Amino acid sequence: MIELIQQNKFQELKEKIETAENSFQIHKFLGDVLNQTKVEIDGESFNAQKFQEEFFEGLEIFKALNMSNIPKNDFKEYSNILVQLAFKTGGFTKLMANTAMKNGVFLSDISDTYKVHPELRERFQEFINLLKEKNDVKSLANVAAAKAQITTSIGNLLEKKDIGIDMLQFADSYANVGQSEQAIQIYKGILNDFESESVKNSSGLFPEISQVDTRPEAEIEIFEKAKTQYEKLSGEKLPEVKRVHVNKNEQAKKLMQEVHKKEQEIRNEQVNKKAGFFDKLKNIFKK
Repeated sequence: MIELIQQNKFQELKEKIETAENSFQIHKFLGDVLNQTKVEIDGESFNAQKFQEEFFEGLEIFKALNMSNIPKNDFKEYSNILVQLAFKTGGFTKLMANTAMKNGVFLSDISDTYKVHPELRERFQEFINLLKEKNDVKSLANVAAAKAQITTSIGNLLEKKDIGIDMLQFADSYANVGQSEQAIQIYKGILNDFESESVKNSSGLFPEISQVDTRPEAEIEIFEKAKTQYEKLSGEKLPEVKRVHVNKNEQAKKLMQEVHKKEQEIRNEQVNKKAGFFDKLKNIFKK
């Protein structure tokens, strides 16, 4: 099939699709596109358990069509189908992850029920990059959103920076299609997740700790990009926090050690108070 596309033999391709027993639904939809038959994608269009396999096959066809002489309208129609398949794949993966979480496990813990293919995120990004080349910002936003769903569904298997990069892409793509309020909320979530832990943990009790930054450079970069975009879209200027990275300042390192010591003392005090409370309860019941 790919070879026929590469050779621009679309009539032969249509005949092959019509006569073959296709294991992929995406083949049938490609045939419909080539036959100028309108395609409506609904909940029954694809087998949910085969979303990933259908997407992989669909992407290979997309890449071949992208280099072929297929009419622009036909290519656009097929691209729209693949975008919808990608969106359904992301949504279904997130649904499975949420169901697993409700039962106290990660999606990766039930791979015998539903396994996310290791290359799925990479293939989604490949599709996103191709859509960027086409300047198809609406489709790009949908696929970026779907990739973010997949990423957060297997977040326990990824590095924090990988999650941040995908969430930034998600927010940027929404901003590019005028979904400013949604983009602002995504940026706000990134800012909260990638703020320096010392700033969040101090909670105003130790103002000086807001100067200490323990984050890796990649996480700092994600935070700063989200901050710039958030301020640009919201019109809100966030307060500047004077930070000193713990790896670049010996005093900052000592300060962190002191705060950790203070936090441990507070935790110990809370444990003792709790123990004292239960002792009082015991005495009351003895009376």
